[in-house]
Formats: sequence, structure tokens, C-alpha cells
Amino acid sequence: MDWIKINNIRRKERGNILIVIAILSLLGIGIEIFLTEKVGIGQVGATLIIGIVAAFASTKNNSTTIKQSSKNTFINTITIARKEYMAELRKAVEEFCVTAERNDNEKLKELSYKLKLLMNPADKDNEHWDRKAIEMIDKIVQAENKTEDIDRFITLMQSWLALEWYGMREEAKKGIMSKEDKKTLLDTEYSKYTEWMEEKDNGQE
Repeated sequence: MDWIKINNIRRKERGNILIVIAILSLLGIGIEIFLTEKVGIGQVGATLIIGIVAAFASTKNNSTTIKQSSKNTFINTITIARKEYMAELRKAVEEFCVTAERNDNEKLKELSYKLKLLMNPADKDNEHWDRKAIEMIDKIVQAENKTEDIDRFITLMQSWLALEWYGMREEAKKGIMSKEDKKTLLDTEYSKYTEWMEEKDNGQE
């Protein structure tokens, strides 16, 4: 986890809170002058009214700001974690495929375990991707002629990484996706992948 990035985000959010407080203070001074000079309320009365209004506004605004700040920090933390996962997955796929092309079966088995540990076949909402990938990994490990299987596996993982990137961008803009939206996205992108593979198999790509 890149805690430096997270701390920078938190500092920025704290700075925003301080700016809001400064704006409220200036607004309070302006209202106080108006009440004293235009409305004719005494200095003590004007100060008391401003204090009550400012306290209420500050409490409400701080509550909203802190809540939004916590939400943004959580989303940014998840985004950083997903970026790190994508980088690790991409590297594992690259090492696995290069080793498969070299027919280094002992090393290939070792890398297959590493790659599988980045997947979750028990997730029913994500079964198309993880289970299909693990099925392909096992097939590559066992195959004598691995070229075609490697190509198909790379295509699957390219679609997987594109899916992760798209999901990350959507969450950065709209917040954490609901379970239903995530399932819809997974199914839609998998359908695109299968359609592309059918075209590729038929020589239409």
C-alpha cells in the first residue's frame, strides 16, 4: 500500500477544511458589521448572534466535510490497492507466459501457483473470469504444444486488466460500485471477450 499517497490525500482534505473555516470567519465578520451598522443591533448582541450562527454552520459543514473526506480517503485507498493488484497480476501473467514459451515446466508450475493465488474461483459473482483463467493456466501447464493456449490466455488477461481499469475509473468518479453494478459490468465485459474470441477463431479479427 502506498501510504505516502494516502497521507498526501489526507493533508489536502485537512487543508480544504481550514479554507472552509476561514471563509466562514470572514463571512461572520461581514454579517457582524451589517448587524451593527445597518440593523442597529449592539456590538454584544451582534457578536452573540454571529457566534450562534457560526457555531451551527461550522458544526454542520464540518460534519459533512469530515464524512465526505472519510469517503474520499476510503475510495482513494481502494484505488491505490487496485492499481497495485493490477501491476502484480500483469507481471505474474508476463512471467508465466514467457516461461511457458520456453517450456520450462518446473518453473511454470511454480509460477502457476503464484498466479492462482491472485484469483478467487469461489467468488460466484466473478466465476467467469477467475475460473476460466485457472482452467487455462492448468491447460497450459499440461499441454505439449502451448502456443495457442498461451495466446488465448493472454487475450483473456488483457480483457481482465481492461475490466479492472474501467472499474477503477468508475469508482474514482462515482464511488464504490454496488454489487449489482459490479455483476453487470463483469457479465458485459465477459460477453465482449467471448464475442471477440469467436471472431478471432473464425478469422474475422
